[in-house]
Amino acid sequence: MALGKPLTQKPHAKAELMAALLFDLDGTLADTKADLYAAMNHVLRAHGLDEVAGADVGDNMIGGGARMILERGLAANGVSWDAAQLDAGTEQFVLWYDRHIDVHTKIYPNLLPVLEAAKAAGIKMAVVTNKREGLSAKLLFRLGLHGYFDVLVGGDTLPKRKPDPDTIELALAQLNCAAEDAIMVGDSEADTGGARAANVVTICVGFGYRRVSLEALGADALIDDYAEFAAAAQRLKPGLFDKL
Repeated sequence: MALGKPLTQKPHAKAELMAALLFDLDGTLADTKADLYAAMNHVLRAHGLDEVAGADVGDNMIGGGARMILERGLAANGVSWDAAQLDAGTEQFVLWYDRHIDVHTKIYPNLLPVLEAAKAAGIKMAVVTNKREGLSAKLLFRLGLHGYFDVLVGGDTLPKRKPDPDTIELALAQLNCAAEDAIMVGDSEADTGGARAANVVTICVGFGYRRVSLEALGADALIDDYAEFAAAAQRLKPGLFDKL
């Protein structure tokens, strides 16, 4: 298995360290909730269970990967499956989601100017997500975002994923960037926990998916719109992101 897939074919510079932005995917770059709920409900229906409406539970079923989302849908039905059933259900989820990955998914407002400015400034960027690497690559391509990112590290790239620091540390190594010169951009406790363990500061978006309060995330900065991103990054790392 590849240890993180570069999304461009350009070789990484090795001579000097550089500033980098690491982005989570679901709830951070794109609002994927509707398509993930649809995949979960497809599996639930197939097994004679009730669908779960997002309005009933907020956004707290999203995050942690397909298996975890499915487990939450089962719990909402008062049902638990053994490991073999969960494995089969998760694959059913993934197969359906792969075919319907961008039916309703949209990137968040004012994101593209941030990515354009970072690319123009020579700031390296990576996606570090708990979504499977193959699904993530497909979604980034479908959304027209793949060209902005130098590296993709998915939830199945390494044995451990966020909130363990391994995937964040791999992305930094691939980008040739020191932890003190990077910002992790996310929406959940997995993002802040992984970044903290990797000694990377965090900006969290208020519009994503999480199972704790915004305050409990312990992010170094919070934004409600990507229009606020440049100012937050410049406050956290003066001099590194002045061209955003």
